Amino acid sequence: MKSAKNKFFLIALCGALLVGLLSAADSFFELSKSIDLYASVYKEVNNYYVDDVEPSKLMRTSIDGMLKTLDPFTNYFSTSQIENAKMQQGGKFGGLGIDIELVNNLPVVIAVWQNQPADKAGVKVGDIIKSIDGASTKDKKKEDVERFLIGQPKSTVQLQLERKVSLLDTKLVQLQLTREEIQETNVPFFGMVNNEVGCIKLKIFNENAAKDVKSAFDSLKRAQPAMKGIILDLRGNPGGLLIEAVNLVNIFIEKNQLVVTTKGKVSEWNNTFNTQNEPTDLKMPIVVITNSMSASASEIVSGSFQDYDRGVVIGQRTYGKGLVQVTKPLSYNTMLKVTTAKYYIPSGRCIQALNYSEKNEDGSVKRIPDSLKVAFKTKNGRPVWDGGGVEPDVEMEKPTQSKLAATLISKNYILDFATQYTLQHPIIAEAGAFKLTAKDYEDFVVYVKTKDHSYKTETDDKLEALKTVSTEEKYYESLKTSLDAVQQKLSQIRAQELQTQKDEIITLLENEIVGRYYYAYGKVKKSYQNDPEVAKAIELLLDPTKFNELLTVKSK
Repeated sequence: MKSAKNKFFLIALCGALLVGLLSAADSFFELSKSIDLYASVYKEVNNYYVDDVEPSKLMRTSIDGMLKTLDPFTNYFSTSQIENAKMQQGGKFGGLGIDIELVNNLPVVIAVWQNQPADKAGVKVGDIIKSIDGASTKDKKKEDVERFLIGQPKSTVQLQLERKVSLLDTKLVQLQLTREEIQETNVPFFGMVNNEVGCIKLKIFNENAAKDVKSAFDSLKRAQPAMKGIILDLRGNPGGLLIEAVNLVNIFIEKNQLVVTTKGKVSEWNNTFNTQNEPTDLKMPIVVITNSMSASASEIVSGSFQDYDRGVVIGQRTYGKGLVQVTKPLSYNTMLKVTTAKYYIPSGRCIQALNYSEKNEDGSVKRIPDSLKVAFKTKNGRPVWDGGGVEPDVEMEKPTQSKLAATLISKNYILDFATQYTLQHPIIAEAGAFKLTAKDYEDFVVYVKTKDHSYKTETDDKLEALKTVSTEEKYYESLKTSLDAVQQKLSQIRAQELQTQKDEIITLLENEIVGRYYYAYGKVKKSYQNDPEVAKAIELLLDPTKFNELLTVKSK
């Protein structure tokens, strides 16, 4: 009997191995066939297409097209792109420490990083970069300008800047700057937002992110021993190094606790990440603020705090990036960044929101439907779901920006007026105390009225469409009086918007002006004064009963 069972087992094992070998053989054949077909098409097009083709351009287009069918995080990098890719991964690069945006097809400095080469050399926000090492920047793409600005540490670069020196006059400034190794700041702000609550803004998960957060937290506790809670602001944080997310969680969660598991096709690459160190603080109440641009490592942190019931998450649902990438070196000094796994946070859920393997007929990516989302449990037994980012415990309305404010920003009127203001005011009050006067705002209104700040809304488009359709259907003459009245009413509303949207615009102006004097730290500090999500976080941290209720399973 035993012999028969052994024979049956051997037959079954051989059958399974044979199926596996045949499957592998089929897969290998399909791969070989596809490569052969591609090479044949590429060769024929290169040899016989009616016009000359550039082989390298043809190949790059085909590679990009192939990877586009996967996900936006799987990318090919040519030799010239590798340095930028490494910079994005590690956060370190040889550069000047400025941010730019294109205005009228010219790069304008919109932020200067404190104590970095540009700051030391006297580059100012609002400067227009006319040329780099003698090459004009006009009509260059933003990424091309940024590529010219970075380089090896200790290398030099010549900038020609156009700078306002008065309300009406500009001058050309020539500067030679020496690039330094720069790492984007992980924590642009930490401080007390009132007498009892501290706040740490984490911008990105570069190297030492967890160490920077711990240092900030320790400083706040030393300065305010009676601190009753801490806000961790992860809004707009795109993520970064996974290990930094694990180490950050470890600051507030016990040693040897699961934080994230990665699982993919290659089982040997699967990994589990636990907290490795003794925590800094297990009792301090924490509120994590997230939004739709909090991604990847930000979701590991916010999701882990939620899964362990260690903190309350407020704001908006996170981005939903539960994918892990690795880089693979290729021939000719090129590189591939490829998605190899999904990650799973402590409750066992994956927060990936988009299913890139299934696409709609128009090519858009399908979101995982609510009907397919699976419920998991937090440590206290609260239900949480996979497949759609981290859903906050307290959802808050997404901040909206008026069309007028968006137009004033995009046309650089906020930035330009701030530049004029700094020319007239060598010093201002401390960041938290600074306020524009009524006269200052009236000056801004006068300034804007000399500029084109018009814009179109969906209402305008619908009204124009209605005019067109009613004309085609012979109703326009009957409707003309009503349509003209609507148009006139819209014009009246627009004429008053600089007053009706005054509070929103003043906030933008004050934040921009404060940034000129107190850099990113001051800009963040000022922005928190009119921040409903920060206000809600403070409210929860000062109400232990409400805070604890949110972390408790609701009784039926």
